[in-house]
Amino acid sequence: MPKRGMNIYKRKDGRWEGRIRQNTTLEGEKKYRSVYGNSYGEVRQKMILLSAEQGEGRQKCPLTVRQVVDLWIKDKKDGWKPSTYSCYRQLIERHIYKGAGSLRADTFTNTEFAKFLEGIKKGNDGSKISPSYARNIGSVIRQAFNYAAREYHYNLPVLEEPKKGKTEKRLEIPPDGAMDKLKKYLLAHTEDATCTGILIAYYTGIRIGELCALTWGDIDFEEGLLRVNKNMQRIKDYRQDKTSTTQIMVQSPKTAYSLRSIPLPDVLLRILKENRKSEEKYLIEGKKKNWAETRTLQYRFAAILKACGVEHFKFHMLRHYFASLCMRQGFDLKSLSEILGHANTQITMNLYVHSSMPQKRLLMNKVFQEDAA
Repeated sequence: MPKRGMNIYKRKDGRWEGRIRQNTTLEGEKKYRSVYGNSYGEVRQKMILLSAEQGEGRQKCPLTVRQVVDLWIKDKKDGWKPSTYSCYRQLIERHIYKGAGSLRADTFTNTEFAKFLEGIKKGNDGSKISPSYARNIGSVIRQAFNYAAREYHYNLPVLEEPKKGKTEKRLEIPPDGAMDKLKKYLLAHTEDATCTGILIAYYTGIRIGELCALTWGDIDFEEGLLRVNKNMQRIKDYRQDKTSTTQIMVQSPKTAYSLRSIPLPDVLLRILKENRKSEEKYLIEGKKKNWAETRTLQYRFAAILKACGVEHFKFHMLRHYFASLCMRQGFDLKSLSEILGHANTQITMNLYVHSSMPQKRLLMNKVFQEDAA
């Protein structure tokens, strides 16, 4: 049965069923109550009303929004990677504390919630952000509220997931001409480890943190495979509450799906064989350390773009360009999704596959080629 949120499922008989968590028994058994309807929306509305009714038996919440969020992150952090905890905490401190931290949680209604999210999108907290990042911030608050209501039996508003905006900025990938210039420059400077590393990203679509964490031992020269098994990133170090201190972390990749083996094209494998070093060495090294972090690689990438006369774009665009190029060349979606390390093909289609105007023109002419004869 497919799940669409709020513990709502579509049954085999065609009806929708929603399950609401009741108080846990003294024996620790979790109790649920089911509601039914002919549509997802009908069941969702019934669940909201039922949750409000059950709130009468819950305890009054004396906490602010900040305290609810702090409660959630404190209870959850031991199950997270250090990088995940750091990411959440930075998001909370930069946006939630400033915009809604002092508000009472039990009166933080959906109206207040929507007002808060709209405010941070417009830059009311001093840092204008994208609609998608605003949704991420909203998701943290919703998770914290749901957790406090479920585990501490606080009577809190049921916050609704904000709808996607209709005018989110369209992502533009670099044009083929710019990418050809970049590739030509990189191929002419393969003795430079940074150029070789960028070529790996160009030919495989790996993430910048995955590239920085690569050692020569991650390349299987006999099988012609690149094994992605770790990720490097700089995070804030909160272990001793030194909020101004950062640390470099090399850990397992973003998700289990990111652990993958990527077949290397012959042109890239040849370049890697020509520049091969001992297995323990990092593929890209720093000037003072035996590795180069993502920020260093981004600086070097910007300098290379300038050197070959290409307008600046973010390193991550190499990943988008790789995905779009593969699709144009007839790659099947499932294989591409696995090479990119995505959990499913929908992520690949929605975020990484982009059609260009020349591609659209080619397809249009292909459809109507008989009329042009």
